[in-house]
Amino acid sequence: MIGFLLQLTLGIALPWALVRWDMTRLAPARRARAWPDSSLLAAAVAFGPLCLPFHFVKTRGWLWGLLLGALALLGCALGAALPGMLLEALEP
Repeated sequence: MIGFLLQLTLGIALPWALVRWDMTRLAPARRARAWPDSSLLAAAVAFGPLCLPFHFVKTRGWLWGLLLGALALLGCALGAALPGMLLEALEP
């Protein structure tokens, strides 16, 4: 049960933190196309790592954004799943 809660928490926190970090590095023109702060958390909660391709496509353009978004999705999905799976494997 703790592993599931950890996966759920990390599935929201990691994409949110990655998008927030990425937004600090964006040029003003690209940042204007990014999510406003009021909807960023809602997107992370509702879609989890699936919000990452949308963020990168909106801010980087179609092809480069899709590639970055897919890599970020894979990294966040693995980062959220592996600790939870490890904890569940260690539970008696």
